[in-house]
Amino acid sequence: MLKKLASLVLAIALVPVAAFSASAASAPAAIKVEYNQKAIVFPDQKPVIRDSRTLVPIRPIAESLGFDVDWNEQTRTVTINKGTSNVRLVVTQKIAKKNGQTINLDVPAQIINQRTMVPVRFIAEALSYNVNWNQATQTVLITDEQATQSNATEEPKDNSATQKPAANEAAVKLIDRTTIKGRTFTIATIGLYRVSGNVEPGSEVVVTLEDNTFEVDVNADGSFEFNKDTYDGIRNFTLKAEKDGKVDTYEGEFVSNS
Repeated sequence: MLKKLASLVLAIALVPVAAFSASAASAPAAIKVEYNQKAIVFPDQKPVIRDSRTLVPIRPIAESLGFDVDWNEQTRTVTINKGTSNVRLVVTQKIAKKNGQTINLDVPAQIINQRTMVPVRFIAEALSYNVNWNQATQTVLITDEQATQSNATEEPKDNSATQKPAANEAAVKLIDRTTIKGRTFTIATIGLYRVSGNVEPGSEVVVTLEDNTFEVDVNADGSFEFNKDTYDGIRNFTLKAEKDGKVDTYEGEFVSNS
């Protein structure tokens, strides 16, 4: 009787272990990144999937591609340089700048484990490299040459939903960039911010200061002036104009008049 009882207790005790082992065996494989068939090493933060988009740490990848990477903590801006190529993006914003031209991101850059993470397609669009996805090995493939057609170009996703590519908004010109001015005035610890310029008449305009977005009144001739007082220290702004389903985005820096 005691032997049967001992066997029963042992069997029950082993159930959680077996269940845990089965769960671990079914865990998804870690996402890897290769450049010209050579693995890129991530010392701490690994690639992750957020909102059905693969995010990768930009510094290890950019440096493996020969770029210099600089981080400005005050403005939360990443600057990537190589030769005549200059790329800049601000954390939490869904746009980047390459030599002054706007690049729209599927998801904004974000900080995870003190690492700046960007959508993997940012590498293809902003750094001008070919990016493909190998489903069998769960690997992002970065190459200098034209990709072969045998590899699927889809990114790994955490669900089966089909993702539609974002519209190319960079070609739309609703904002007269030559007229846009950003000014800041400081009184004690208060920052006074002004953004002014011209857009296509009839456009709807919003200005974003860090994570805060404000609607802006536009005059009949397309001119506008936005004024806001808040805490000091904001260095960048984003201006977005929309009209008839078209969107134009401009990212600028404030010039201090204090």
